[in-house]
Amino acid sequence: MGVPRHRPACLRLGRSGDLVPHTLATVQVRRAMHARLRTISRAILTISLAVGLCGCGTSVNVSAPGQAKGPVMSIGVPADEPGVGWYHDGEYSGLSVEVAKYVAKVLGYGDEQLFFHSQTPATRLDRLDDGSVDFAMVTFAYDGGKNALEMDHTQTADGTRYEVSGPYLVARNQLLVRADDARRLPDVQSLDGRTVCTVAGEYSGEQLHDRHPRIKILQRADYSECSASLLVGQSDAIAGPQPILAGLRKDGGTRYLHLQEDSYGTQAFGIAVKADQRKLMELIDTALQQMVDDGAWDAQIDAMETELGMHVDLSLNPVTVARSQDDE
Repeated sequence: MGVPRHRPACLRLGRSGDLVPHTLATVQVRRAMHARLRTISRAILTISLAVGLCGCGTSVNVSAPGQAKGPVMSIGVPADEPGVGWYHDGEYSGLSVEVAKYVAKVLGYGDEQLFFHSQTPATRLDRLDDGSVDFAMVTFAYDGGKNALEMDHTQTADGTRYEVSGPYLVARNQLLVRADDARRLPDVQSLDGRTVCTVAGEYSGEQLHDRHPRIKILQRADYSECSASLLVGQSDAIAGPQPILAGLRKDGGTRYLHLQEDSYGTQAFGIAVKADQRKLMELIDTALQQMVDDGAWDAQIDAMETELGMHVDLSLNPVTVARSQDDE
């Protein structure tokens, strides 16, 4: 996880153990939240130092247990999205990690040949472009319904062209607010004139600004920084896809965080490769379709729903991304 960046260098834990921006003095926080905030703040700082999301030049590259035999595959995954892409106790977990493992296995790679690299929405394409990873687990704007066979797989972001496979999950964008504000801020419209934290490089922020221009946008480098900004009162909500926000709610505690039922726009979760690797993209699509056809996708979705206390929208999922073997 990361912490709010008020200066280029990494933040240090204060004497009290709190992360206390000056704006906290203007925010009324329940006494019962203080102990929780201290715990969360320490966790944010600890993980940010380990994962290297605060600009200190470190990073976490984790391989599966065992000695690699033969070629290896490097995969970019998020590290601060509980239930989706999460780094904890030296291991990566979550839906995107399990999907990556499944795809790699279909491509002929064992667990001991996989190396996971932490990424943020703003850095994931850089890692792909410079060859640090073979493919990256990404989110992208998508409105193609449940059939992606005719989808334009070529995407462009910040001038970088890449191919995207999938999607393996489509989710609606929602807002995460403090539990104390749940009645006062029941839907997206109620945030007009207020501040919403969005993650740099994530499409949910662009979609929110386009649909609700009166909402003030506070951009941060990753979701852990947005969590910190919400808990200490710098922002009134966090924008993002439902599964990611459900994971942040679980990690922060349902007593303190509330996920609005209202939504705006959709995002898709897919796998990105370089623009000149069309064949690899097609092989990944075939693997993703196999995951749906053999029931492995259902099993992973069920596990995520149970862990995060949410339900995947079956009117949007699963998406057909390649022709099934039965259709050929």
